Order: sequence, then structure tokens, then C-alpha cells
Amino acid sequence: MPFCGFNKKMLEGLINFHEGLVEHGIIERSKKKNQSIEKTIENELNDMGRFIKEIPNIENLEIRGATNFLANYANTFYKLIQKTGINNYKETINFLNDFYFKMDDKYYSELEGKPDDMKQLALYLNKISKEKK
Repeated sequence: MPFCGFNKKMLEGLINFHEGLVEHGIIERSKKKNQSIEKTIENELNDMGRFIKEIPNIENLEIRGATNFLANYANTFYKLIQKTGINNYKETINFLNDFYFKMDDKYYSELEGKPDDMKQLALYLNKISKEKK
């Protein structure tokens, strides 16, 4: 499975990462620059989009892959926050952690070793992702 089994430390780490992206990357930066939350998110998305285009220029393949993953993850998380609203960021973070936990649990408790395990997992994720619109 892509996440090798979640444990408490991993889930807490994700909560801290997500909260840091919102509290530092959006809220604090908005105050520091004296601009709206919406403008700060737009600027962050623009900067990350431009950076993501340059990531192929990183020569070390593993560092490039890790940087690409992190930049794309943060970029997608900001888009989710933009969609769900900054005032709902704690709920969004809780939804993501629950989503990742359910994904991992479904795989290891029911699907691991089955011939179409990843297909079934993707279908399950479609079902539970509809819980967050």
C-alpha cells in the first residue's frame, strides 16, 4: 500500500504540517503582508505553480522526486483550503487525516493481496471522498 500503515506519529505529523501550511503559510503571511487571505492563497498558488515547473531542473533524482511531491501536495492542499474556506481549515485537516486512515485501514484489513486491490481501493476512495464537497 502506498502509505505502509499509518500510526499515531504519522497522523500527528500530517496535522502539524497542514496546520503549519495554514497558520504560517496563509494566516501569518497575510497579516505580515497586510493582504487578504484570498490574495495570499492566490500568491502562494502562483509561486508554487511556477516552482513546480522548475523542479525538473533539480539534478538529483531522489531530491527532485521528494521536492516535487511536497510542492504538489502543498499546492493541492492550498487549493482544497481555498475551496472549503479558511474558516473550515481544521475540519478539512480532520477530513484528510480520516480519509488517509480509512484508506490505509481498508487496504490492510480487506484488500491486501487481492488481484484487483488497488482498483477496489480507488473505488472506495471515490465513495468516501464524496463525504467532503
